Amino acid sequence: MKHVLVSGGTSTLGKAICSMFIAEGARVYCGYSSSEQKAQELVRQLGPFLIPVLLDVTDQASIDEVASRITTLDVLVNNSGVFSVHPVQELQTEEVQRIFDINVTGLMRLTKCMIPFLKASKGSIVNVASINAFHPGFGQTVHYDASKGAVVSYTKSLARELAPFVRVNAVAPGLLKAPYLDEENPLRKLYEQRALLGSLVDADQVALAVQFLSRCSAMTAEVITIDAGYLAG
Repeated sequence: MKHVLVSGGTSTLGKAICSMFIAEGARVYCGYSSSEQKAQELVRQLGPFLIPVLLDVTDQASIDEVASRITTLDVLVNNSGVFSVHPVQELQTEEVQRIFDINVTGLMRLTKCMIPFLKASKGSIVNVASINAFHPGFGQTVHYDASKGAVVSYTKSLARELAPFVRVNAVAPGLLKAPYLDEENPLRKLYEQRALLGSLVDADQVALAVQFLSRCSAMTAEVITIDAGYLAG
């Protein structure tokens, strides 16, 4: 049985990733940082092979506690992340540090702790970046865009360092479908007008790419963009 750890497992994308791995028969550790209720609801939906674990990637003690519960690990999905919007001249250093501590430093902190398990299983890491790493975003997101650019760079560098024992890849999703993005939302309209497929991105499609990268033994140091053709638009 494959063993998978998904950080940020109760988010829209996290739930889709957990569901995808459960469907293939894996045992999935679903990391959550705040809402145990959401994690337990996901257990009710997906069954007992989903194991909720309190995981705050900014807290080494939290990561160590999760590591103590793991005996083997085949796939690490670094999905924890935060987003905010601030004009660059109003952007406070504390906010930049908060974004980087979760999106970059937290990702690196968790990965470092899981590398021994992944080396033992010759497993793989899939990081969740963003199309904002390649595109200036939608405005007032320089801190977030920079953090996701760092994730892409880290992915490629780590893949070189851990080869040939552990594969490291990333997905870069576009704007995901979410309840708050109704048909009248201006951001949704902007995205759909530019995207070649004229739509937002379904989280299940991103999860498919994560699953593929976890399986494809010939791929490392790669980033797959899932954006409905937004970057090409």
